[in-house]
Amino acid sequence: MPYARVNAARLYYQQAGSGPDVVFLHGAGGNHLVWWQQVGAFSSAYRCTTIDARGWGLSTGDMAVGRFSLGTDVAALLDYLGIERAHIVAQSMGGRAVAGLTRLAPRKIRSLVLCGTTAGATNDRVRELQDELKDERGEGGLREHALAPGFEEAHPALAVLYRQLNAVNPARPRGLLGRPPASYRGSTHEMIASVGAPVLYIVGEHDMITSPEMIREARSLIPGAEYYEVKGAGHSCYFEHADEWNRVVLDFWERAAGNGTGK
Repeated sequence: MPYARVNAARLYYQQAGSGPDVVFLHGAGGNHLVWWQQVGAFSSAYRCTTIDARGWGLSTGDMAVGRFSLGTDVAALLDYLGIERAHIVAQSMGGRAVAGLTRLAPRKIRSLVLCGTTAGATNDRVRELQDELKDERGEGGLREHALAPGFEEAHPALAVLYRQLNAVNPARPRGLLGRPPASYRGSTHEMIASVGAPVLYIVGEHDMITSPEMIREARSLIPGAEYYEVKGAGHSCYFEHADEWNRVVLDFWERAAGNGTGK
């Protein structure tokens, strides 16, 4: 089984296909397995690398280092695999790794697809929207809002698969992914913009974790960033509406290559 020992962690990864590199960074409810619909669609033209973050899926390592390891681990793994430049695809928690990657290895980023995440591009309005969504969700955990209302009834087999993939993950330390202190006013938008790579934000119409309004606000902070909303989808739109999601991302990469930024 393919493991990389980096940063005192043992990271599991898989690679499929050949061509320009694509690296997938999963969310808190996922692991390398959740990208099965993307790897199947993209590996005929791209080399797809899926990763289990430290403490997720089959990857292990000290979790006391906290969430900042997400970015440092990805940067180290790209070096380990000899990946010079890649299209980075980040879902939800994966945006935290992007925040680190823009700081540690910006030249490795060919383009950014940010799905259900601001990747740390924030302002006071985004923070207000986060608070409003938290109140609207009530006492339930985020996992209960990963899929759009009605998805489970319409697609019971996919919903079961989604929850089974989530169940593969070990328990993580409580509070590992909590929001920064209320006094924190930092933002990654300047770092993301300075990379000079094309950026596409994707969000589901019914996302109750990172709402379309929140993502549009984050997008407005990054000059030239694109935005796409998947109608009828929730927070996991890459999984819920994979055909549409894949089509939009492939078109984004092709346009990026056409203007000389995504080759």
